[in-house]
Amino acid sequence: MLKKLTLLFILILNFVLLTADIQVVFSPGKNKDYIKTTKINNVDYFPVSELQRVFKAGNITEDRLENRLNISLYNENILILLNSCYSSFRGNLYNFVYDVVFQNGIWYLPVNFLKDNLTQMYLGKIKYNLKSDTITAEQVNDTRIKVIVLDPGHGGKDPGARGKNSQEKDITLDMAFQIKNKLENELYGVNVLLTRSRYEFVSLQQRTQYANKNQAHLFVSLHCNAALAKTSQGIETFFLSTARTTESRAVEALENSVVLNYEGGQEAVKNYDDLQLILADLHQSEQLEESSNLALRIQGSLIGSSRSVDRGVKQAGFYVLRGAFMPSVLVELGFITNEDEEKKLLDKNYQDKLADSIVDGIKSFKQKYDFIQ
Repeated sequence: MLKKLTLLFILILNFVLLTADIQVVFSPGKNKDYIKTTKINNVDYFPVSELQRVFKAGNITEDRLENRLNISLYNENILILLNSCYSSFRGNLYNFVYDVVFQNGIWYLPVNFLKDNLTQMYLGKIKYNLKSDTITAEQVNDTRIKVIVLDPGHGGKDPGARGKNSQEKDITLDMAFQIKNKLENELYGVNVLLTRSRYEFVSLQQRTQYANKNQAHLFVSLHCNAALAKTSQGIETFFLSTARTTESRAVEALENSVVLNYEGGQEAVKNYDDLQLILADLHQSEQLEESSNLALRIQGSLIGSSRSVDRGVKQAGFYVLRGAFMPSVLVELGFITNEDEEKKLLDKNYQDKLADSIVDGIKSFKQKYDFIQ
């Protein structure tokens, strides 16, 4: 009996040793978390993704051309040379003894990197206590994009643009659900919200208020275009500013007409602040460059996959983008008044292609944004 208990104790002890996660205590506040470790060739390793989960590393990317991993931590960049035991930080080379390991699609770093290298790189910010086998670190401000609001244009009593066999409000809602599902499947830890999830009317002002209330990091409004000329075609993406061209002003007037038609007429129009006052607002002015960047990435991705006519990235004073204190864009997915484009917009395979493209554009922007924060 004693032998069995001894054997059981040894097995339990070995299991604990094999799964000895490392405690990280953040200050101030003394919040705790654990970095999960595993044994590889009898050496303690941890998944590189744990740096993102525990330390809120802004971005981790693999650069196969340069054969390295790029890790953004505390707003600084660490370079890990793949298939080696070396890292570079602020121009200095660090040796973590055991090589980086790639297993089952995951990169692993030896625990030495945590206990020895990080403490040298971030003197004063990260410390390791050998006696308690605990890491203490300064609290990291998580500035990564984690909340995205998708805005299916129109809805309820407002049908939006009308095609021969469809209405804008239906297509935009279908697209929003597809994009939401793809984003949540492909971006770990990102919460995707919709300004409407059914066939209901939501005012333009309520849409951006919803995004601000939920502290969204991105706002993407989805629409279908319309024109008197039935041959008009193509995709275009807008960000908020004064309309620069006649075509931009026409699209702006079309999308803003919902206020006049469905939100109370001229009195409702007066309730929307003057565009110049909004552009003068510090919060929104700071977002214009990022909104432009987001628009360029989404537009480029859409054109690359759809082979549609590229109508470009433009500026316009859409009410729905006013007051949104985060990078915000409005995407016109195609002309519902063009019979050929309407057929494509109703085709599930084409919708899937458009959704993938918008997701790719957002992922590209997020990767860059998270990296530089």
